[in-house]
Amino acid sequence: MSLKRLVQTIDSSRSMILFIAFAGFFFVRTALCPLSHDDYGYAFIWDGAHGGNLEAMQFGSPEIEHRDRVESFGDIFKSLESHYFDWGGRIFAHAFVQFFIWIGKPYFDVANTLIFVFLVLTIINLANTWLKISRAALLWIFFTMFFLMASSMMSTLWLTGSCNYMWMTFFQLFFLTPYVKALRSHEAGNSTLNVVLMIILGLCAGWSNEAGALATVCLTFFLLVMCKVQGVFRSWMVAGFLAISVGCAFMLFAPGNFVRMEFAHPHFAYTKELFLSHMSNGFLRVVAADFIALIPMFIYFWRRGSSKINMAEILMLAFTATGFLVPIALLFSPEYNSRISITSLSFILVASSSAILELERKNLKAVLNFPKNFLRTVSLVLTISFVSYFATLIYVDISIFNAARRQVRYIQRNAQFDPIPMPRMPIRHRFEEIHGDRSAAAELDYFAGIENKLNSCRNSCVAQYYGVKHVIAAD
Repeated sequence: MSLKRLVQTIDSSRSMILFIAFAGFFFVRTALCPLSHDDYGYAFIWDGAHGGNLEAMQFGSPEIEHRDRVESFGDIFKSLESHYFDWGGRIFAHAFVQFFIWIGKPYFDVANTLIFVFLVLTIINLANTWLKISRAALLWIFFTMFFLMASSMMSTLWLTGSCNYMWMTFFQLFFLTPYVKALRSHEAGNSTLNVVLMIILGLCAGWSNEAGALATVCLTFFLLVMCKVQGVFRSWMVAGFLAISVGCAFMLFAPGNFVRMEFAHPHFAYTKELFLSHMSNGFLRVVAADFIALIPMFIYFWRRGSSKINMAEILMLAFTATGFLVPIALLFSPEYNSRISITSLSFILVASSSAILELERKNLKAVLNFPKNFLRTVSLVLTISFVSYFATLIYVDISIFNAARRQVRYIQRNAQFDPIPMPRMPIRHRFEEIHGDRSAAAELDYFAGIENKLNSCRNSCVAQYYGVKHVIAAD
């Protein structure tokens, strides 16, 4: 084996070890994250006739409050039909939510880790680094996802949140892969199977989440036009675009969206105050993470010179624009949910990873121009810091996991009380100053997010899940 081939093999092995280490870290954190909040509502068949299972849930008699557990695929279909007409259009995401709560969270822990791995691989593939998994690109992806992403715990580890955001982001990016591949290679197959597959993938990507789906539709249209200009236009590209547009329309115009809108925001009017609230309570945080994640691309365009723009650079800019379109689209909605950060950041990371690859091809060390000893020292300091930080996250996760198990046993031991007074979650050493929304501690002041009122949908679903009459938050 030549020296060059040996070095490449060692570098690939290090990349694989790095990948496995982060995937293992992600799996452990997913397994330690307990069911909470909306998870308990989706454990039951959605009862649209009585306000559903969340905020609009009706109270007044045991018959109205009662919900039946999801125990079959038929129950899931029945639940999703009611959900679509009475609460919201995210049928695809909530099908996964109800399925995994039904069969058990350990199955979700494995599946969630696989989706995380597939999402990272899809980002790498779209960045055109498939044949050479760049260690620098991997480190940058993991760094931005674990440190920069807003609401990372709620959008990647929490069951309902992950299925709605991380899983849907994977389907959106995976759908775009054939278009990008055709533009990079200047060739594309064309068969009936391609058309069928793109229709299926398009429906999945479109029927995902609102801001991400709208941004993906816009990017798909741009890529479709580029394929026409580059002479690689195929019928499956049109089929995919139509499918994602139809899926997005079915989600956006679900009757349940209007029912929920009337309940949560009656007589809604978009105002300047709402715009400024969205800006300060989510938008700026999401966009700040995106700008930091784009540092490799800024370095690349700073060093590239004045040569003619190529396809790789066009795709970088297209994914960057799409990444920013996601938080911008959400600015004009009634509510701003920063969990969408993973979708925005994933599009941005395609551009950043592509820029890292281009920099490596032009000798990254020369671009940075730092002495080896300095880089080694910095690398050692950062490694120790990251490992220590990850250890504190796992420490708090274990504390949350054990506290949740103790409170479940507390409910079971005190089933005779009505209601069962639930003390605060005994979570030790929260590290909230450095963890922020990367830890579940901020979301779990009380077990499963229950509240200090009997007529709470969360309290009712938690009580029914564990087979008791009522639970209530109490000091």
